[in-house]
Amino acid sequence: MKKVFFVLVLVALILVPATSATLETSSAANSKYAVGLNLGTNTGIGFQYRMSNKFDVIGNLGLRNFGVSKLALDAAANFKVYEFSIKDFDFDVTLGGGLFLGIPIQSGYKLDLAVLVPVGLVYSIDKDIVPIDVYFRLAPGVMLIKDGTTGFDFGISSYLGALWRFD
Repeated sequence: MKKVFFVLVLVALILVPATSATLETSSAANSKYAVGLNLGTNTGIGFQYRMSNKFDVIGNLGLRNFGVSKLALDAAANFKVYEFSIKDFDFDVTLGGGLFLGIPIQSGYKLDLAVLVPVGLVYSIDKDIVPIDVYFRLAPGVMLIKDGTTGFDFGISSYLGALWRFD
């Protein structure tokens, strides 16, 4: 019961800021929805729900590439903490907090659950050219449940991806 309560508290900490934010529509680059491809530790479909130009919810649904075969689902609240330019290219630095869930798809394996802190570098291509965000994200984390056993174990995930922005 304590594990379930702990997971619910973590999910609430992610979703409460998401429900209080509003979308700022002044920028054409800030489309509300985006879907694309994540390549990395978990390869699959990436998604984004943008609440404002400084806050979004990001996630990935795919297969875990290293180790045992598990369906991997991760989601995080993501904040833009810094922006910089190199020549005419504008980049955002993001920081977030979220959860990873590894669901076994082979018999003999058990559930994984981890808390993640994704740090990302995002480049948004101009909407008039092609509405795509390209990003690199590192997500250090703490494994709370590994193969069905509770305890603490540290790890890191990484992603390279592209998301198509929709209005």
